[in-house]
Amino acid sequence: MLTLPRLNSQSLLRLLMAGISLLMMIYVLSDSRVRVRSTFCPKNVCTPASNATQTSGDSEEGWNLMDYVNGPPTSSLFSNLRNDTAYVTTLLNAGWTNDVMTIVNMIYLSILTGRVAVIPPHVPVHVGVEANEFLFSDVWDLPRLRRTVGHPMIEWADIKSGISQDHIGCWSVWQTVDGQPHSKPRGSRLNYALHLDISYTKIPENTKLLNLHASFWGLAKLGFPDGREEALRDASPLPSNQHKKVILPDERFMCFDILYYAAAHEPYEWERDYSPAWRFVGRHLRFHPKMVEIAELYLRRMFDLQEDEPIPKFISLHLRRGDFAEYCGNDKETCFPPMSALADAVEEVRQTLRTRRGIEIGKNDVVLTSDEKDPMWWASVAELGWKFADHEKEKTVETYGRWYPPFIDAIHQSMGTGFVGTEGSTMSLVALRRVVDWNGGMGKMVKFGEGMYKTT
Repeated sequence: MLTLPRLNSQSLLRLLMAGISLLMMIYVLSDSRVRVRSTFCPKNVCTPASNATQTSGDSEEGWNLMDYVNGPPTSSLFSNLRNDTAYVTTLLNAGWTNDVMTIVNMIYLSILTGRVAVIPPHVPVHVGVEANEFLFSDVWDLPRLRRTVGHPMIEWADIKSGISQDHIGCWSVWQTVDGQPHSKPRGSRLNYALHLDISYTKIPENTKLLNLHASFWGLAKLGFPDGREEALRDASPLPSNQHKKVILPDERFMCFDILYYAAAHEPYEWERDYSPAWRFVGRHLRFHPKMVEIAELYLRRMFDLQEDEPIPKFISLHLRRGDFAEYCGNDKETCFPPMSALADAVEEVRQTLRTRRGIEIGKNDVVLTSDEKDPMWWASVAELGWKFADHEKEKTVETYGRWYPPFIDAIHQSMGTGFVGTEGSTMSLVALRRVVDWNGGMGKMVKFGEGMYKTT
């Protein structure tokens, strides 16, 4: 009978390790793919969790911009990026609310990837191309956002201030999610405002969700060495627009053409209360206190209040009519809800607040915002006793600038205890989210469509 030698624990361990080594050698020799791991892995992405630096958000004592850049803004992007830090950013090309959602998505992605969020300025798509870009931290309370989210966020203006052109490789989300066979990267005015010459690489097809969106984690893996290496195996970067340079997506400064079309579970999930981008970032994004002060001045004039009188609770409305008229065919009047339907919606919200929240809203304590230009329509609003900011009469643009009418309107929408919005409008969608989560309020959307309000 053959007797096997008795092995002690150390011998068993050596035998086990030898077996594992043999299996690994067989795997490597049988895998024909070349697997090259990136040499770049900054501390905020690849540091072991036990040693990773935890950010505590912004505070007077704790926040230091110099922890994330080399110094004051420079003429070139790359000269001010730290070698031990990874970043992520997005460009913008949509209306203002959609751009806000894009930035919130980018910040959420920065949390997933452990990268510093680099926030771009707002671009004047809807307010007029002659207007300048608007600094994010001049309209939003960025210190509060950093503090409540507990994640580092800086702005492009913190990094770059000059006109030196930077050549960079970025990822294109739009090329993949657009679904067209020859789709191009999404263009942006920021390419010129920030002096960028970009070579785009489309994100992998397996990043795409069901319809016109990319998965957050599919995008997040591009910020890690393994995911990036996998995505670039069959990639073909496009030449840059200006100097026709072909550049792979930058490892340290990860950038995207547009992150509006990003979701965790399903397309357009900002419409759901479980949207992670809203829950973990968006609901913490509050307006700058100075902006709120201006908006409150308008409300006091609307309600004929003195400086020390409190502003009453009110129901806010947002009725998008201007560019939505293109969906109405030839009859705008039967497409949009008439004043009677709006009054019914307001009354429904008022009654719901009374029965479910025990909150009383005065009959005329209603603040309406809209992009409608017809003075007769606004006259019918006034006949109902509802309030609104008359930006022409107030000379808002002349006093503050082209950006301020939509800023003031958005703040008024968010200050309502109840809300009535326009279905399909992202401005209404985000306003409703704010009313519910910030104020404990309630609201509803009104529909529109060709012939929807036609009477027989």
